[in-house]
Amino acid sequence: MTRRRAGWGLARRLAAVSALALVAFAANPWTPAALAQDLNFAEQVTENPNAKMLLEADELVYDFDRHIVTARGGVEIYYEGYTLRAPQVTYRESDSRLIASGGVSMTEPGGNVITAREMDITDTFSDGFIESLNVLTVDRARFAANSAERRGNNLLIFRQGVYTACEQCRENPDRPPLWQIKASRIVHNKEEKTVYYRNARLEFFGIPMVYIPYFYHPDPTVKRKSGFLPPHFHQSSPLGYGVGTPYFWNLAPNYDITFTPTVYSKQGLLAETEWRHRLMNGSYSIRLAGILQQNKDEFELGNFVSSGVRDFRGSVATKGRFNINSRWNWGWDLATTTDRTFGRDYDIRGLTDTEVVNTIFLTGLSDRNFFDLRGYAFRIQRNDPVNSTRNYQDEQAVVHPVLDHNYIFDQPILGGELSLTSNFTSLTRGDTDERAYFQYDDAGNRTQKEYYAGVAGTFTRASTDVTWKSKIVGPLGQVFTPFAYFKGDIYNVQADDTDTGLAGDETYLRGMPAVGLEYRYPFLAQMGPISQTFSPVAQIIVRPDEQHINDLPNEDAQSLVFDDTNLFEWDKFSGYDRQEGGTRANVGFTYHAMLGKASIDALFGQSFQLAGANSFSKSNVTLTGIGSGLSTDDSDYVGRVTLDSGEGLTLTARGRFDNDTFDVNRAEATARVSKGRRNSAALTYFYRREVPELGIDDDQSEISTTGQFAVSDFWSVKGGITFDIDQMSRVKHALGLAYDDECFNLSVVYSETRDRYTDIVSGREVFVRFNLRTLGDSEVSFAASGDDYDDDEEDLYSGLF
Repeated sequence: MTRRRAGWGLARRLAAVSALALVAFAANPWTPAALAQDLNFAEQVTENPNAKMLLEADELVYDFDRHIVTARGGVEIYYEGYTLRAPQVTYRESDSRLIASGGVSMTEPGGNVITAREMDITDTFSDGFIESLNVLTVDRARFAANSAERRGNNLLIFRQGVYTACEQCRENPDRPPLWQIKASRIVHNKEEKTVYYRNARLEFFGIPMVYIPYFYHPDPTVKRKSGFLPPHFHQSSPLGYGVGTPYFWNLAPNYDITFTPTVYSKQGLLAETEWRHRLMNGSYSIRLAGILQQNKDEFELGNFVSSGVRDFRGSVATKGRFNINSRWNWGWDLATTTDRTFGRDYDIRGLTDTEVVNTIFLTGLSDRNFFDLRGYAFRIQRNDPVNSTRNYQDEQAVVHPVLDHNYIFDQPILGGELSLTSNFTSLTRGDTDERAYFQYDDAGNRTQKEYYAGVAGTFTRASTDVTWKSKIVGPLGQVFTPFAYFKGDIYNVQADDTDTGLAGDETYLRGMPAVGLEYRYPFLAQMGPISQTFSPVAQIIVRPDEQHINDLPNEDAQSLVFDDTNLFEWDKFSGYDRQEGGTRANVGFTYHAMLGKASIDALFGQSFQLAGANSFSKSNVTLTGIGSGLSTDDSDYVGRVTLDSGEGLTLTARGRFDNDTFDVNRAEATARVSKGRRNSAALTYFYRREVPELGIDDDQSEISTTGQFAVSDFWSVKGGITFDIDQMSRVKHALGLAYDDECFNLSVVYSETRDRYTDIVSGREVFVRFNLRTLGDSEVSFAASGDDYDDDEEDLYSGLF
């Protein structure tokens, strides 16, 4: 039988067209219907909302007596973005209704697909009744019901309905999904984009778990809609049990507000509010939190002055970022609290660390130019120890401001690249950050000494670094890199604590010129499929001695770990406050091999002080350089070997070895393995030899491991542990179980941390998070305090940290 295509006008006009006319219309090759055979009907109708109804079927039958038109055999109807397919469709002129039967499929303009045994709908597809239907949304969520009703192209009402976001089991379609919601009545309001439930039951694997008389949620297409969000639950010793239910208020497409009241059994109501606003050139947010505590004495601490023993506690936090133009932006990230540990005690988002960094910034970036201006204020979220004059907060610096600028000239200068790097830093500190440590002599006598991580006062420095370098490829592939730089500083020191050795009010000038040369001679060896590259490397840097070592504070150059990563650095200090001086040579070799997918990468070398004073043996107020392996004229040896199997396994070992005995002074070995997204593991061993001159009289070693492994298609376990080998004790450990599929996520993690150097000395927590796709996620946490330590203040602060 020849397929028939016809153009139906608005359904109300169908009665004026006879069956013979329809057949003739379909057979005429010059009619618009015939031309439409070469078009995509769905696209045609969608692009033209006033398009006629288009029908395709194997047979059209017109009953003149009853005014009924019947289309049979692979019927397809396209109308205003709708596509209806069925074995048979009957149109009744008397009430302008379409009856599709025999297994019906209808695709809506938005992409939802409705399948049913039978549909009885109006000719505009707006109203009707549907039997045994299933709805698959564009977000792969599913509705099902024995019967349903469409009203006004807006409401879809399911009787004895079911909703789930889980896919149907392919092996056993009758098997219940992991989760589903059954209700006596489900209403999908498309205009409001909301799904309403009456007498709902949440089932897992077909077993009812929760009964809710009435609730609603946004439909799967909604990204932002006012309403309640899933609740979260907490438990801890000072707070008791708590439950919070956020309410999201979608005020406009570009701004909203979220209210989160959380009720704790011991402390009362914690109120949180977050305002978010997106503008044309950026966005900002403001978060508020506050509680009037009912049992403030729950926060008493034995060895610390607890900041939580107060009636009202709260916080304000705000952040923003705005574009000035395509190259410049500015912003802020600021937070303040009524007391030190409010954010940590109540798990306030963004305020759970032991310190909060407040900053305001202005940044510019172009192809060859970088500018960054920032102000910093550090807020400590730790309690002060009992019977101590220390105040952690006053020991923190306020940076006002720090400016970094870098510019690379676009034209070569003397055949090389010239760059200019500048820094301006000004800061103020209220109290000196004094650290105590103990040294022991051969007889075992202990002597207490101090160093200063920060000095009270105001310090301002302006620095400039002009650097030139070039690259010359010589005979046989030899590579020569000549370079030169000049570092200049002006430093104003106004120390409030002159006992540290710094001046009360003094200005210093520094200048550090340097010239150097780097030499590399790579050798390439090809042995079948194995490609090897061996390259000796040598550097020499000539410069005068470092100036004013003990006259200046050290704020930004306290971190110094000598290893393979900085062997060939021209200046091994990490910041501007210290400058490496004297003539130094860095020598070593690199090795790289490709073995099919696998590769080996290695480096080994040593650094030598050839002339002048060794900056690393001249410690200032921070002891930087002592025990680093660089304080002798012949440095320790440093090396690294990395093996990458190309199949997910990577082994890395690096170490620092004594320049006289070749004993291991510092070592780190890491093994990492990964296979796919859900299988990974890492094992790390760390060792540091004793450093008596810093009061570290025992070797330190620990081992840590983390891993995640899939035990099935959906289940995985994860965990980690850090173990102090010397003390034979766990520092921290965690173990978790996770489930992840297309509609449900669950993770359960137990963790325990022991830390001698914080006010919250031990913590055990069980954290549970689960997500029902399209409905949202919730979390539950249970925390318990561990055993307090009875360390006195001397033991608490002995050693470096």
